[in-house]
Amino acid sequence: MREDNGNLKWYPFFKQGTKHTFYTSKEYGHHQTGFKVGRGFHFDKYLPGYWQPVPAKEAHRRIGGGSDLVVLDDDDLKYYRFERRTFMVDDTGDKVGRGFSKEWDYYVAEWTNNGTSDLLVRDDDGHLRLFPWNGEEFKDLGGDEKVGDGFHQDKYPHIFPGYWRGKTHPDLLVREENGDLWLYAFDGKTFKDQGKPKKLGRGFDDRFSHYFVDNWISNGTPDIIVRNDDDDLILYPYGLFDEDKDYHVFADPPYKRVGRGFKQDWKYVVGHWEKPSTPSLLVCDDNNKMRFYPFGQNGFIDLENDEKYVGEGWDFTHFWDFYPL
Repeated sequence: MREDNGNLKWYPFFKQGTKHTFYTSKEYGHHQTGFKVGRGFHFDKYLPGYWQPVPAKEAHRRIGGGSDLVVLDDDDLKYYRFERRTFMVDDTGDKVGRGFSKEWDYYVAEWTNNGTSDLLVRDDDGHLRLFPWNGEEFKDLGGDEKVGDGFHQDKYPHIFPGYWRGKTHPDLLVREENGDLWLYAFDGKTFKDQGKPKKLGRGFDDRFSHYFVDNWISNGTPDIIVRNDDDDLILYPYGLFDEDKDYHVFADPPYKRVGRGFKQDWKYVVGHWEKPSTPSLLVCDDNNKMRFYPFGQNGFIDLENDEKYVGEGWDFTHFWDFYPL
């Protein structure tokens, strides 16, 4: 979490019997939490990712999570390693890229499938630019940097990276301004020359304020949970094979309501909080209390208050799901 003053704090998520919480417990040997792990983080953007290579992928690895941090400082990208449970280590904060704008959109995923995260950027002209990460800096691809055109923010207000085709490289699901969803395939190098985009869904209009993408129903592909203006969470399962179209689409209605009473101004953090490869939801409400919602067969489980409320006084500016190596 990032505080207003630029300090970073790390809160391990403890398992205490059948309960999960950020509170410590002497009974279970949890004596400390809220470790100060960084200071002076006054940057324009924060990009958590799996920037350090590891021998094998961990089960909790997901698009949107991370074990290290890249930040945008003016127009430079800087890399901060998280080692020995802190960012305050020697020889970190190095400049790893230049010429980046805070007006651009940034999408971290393992785009080149090289064992670490890479960076995809949408610039203000609607170009998609790929910057592979070589473990030390972002590689300059020169003329091959532009991997997509026409992705203007006003036409495509939402872009969701994910393994939508179940391949080795992520693809892009984009929401058009009219509420249609389109799939743009990626081959590890470019979105160009991949055939026409495929229409996967419709009706995702301005009633929806939040989109939570993960493998919610454990079918091997991402699904979408959206929050609507009735404060409900609705599940849209993906992965239904349409024989007429010869590709996967979102399932037909009716769509299941999997949560209710979720406010627009709350802060939401999807992560594998309970166990690896199983998504769940943390919510910081308007009282700065942290709530935990595991995801079960019938939706988000509304735990009893003594198990639901897992932290308090969390008046923070940023929240990340973080998995130290």
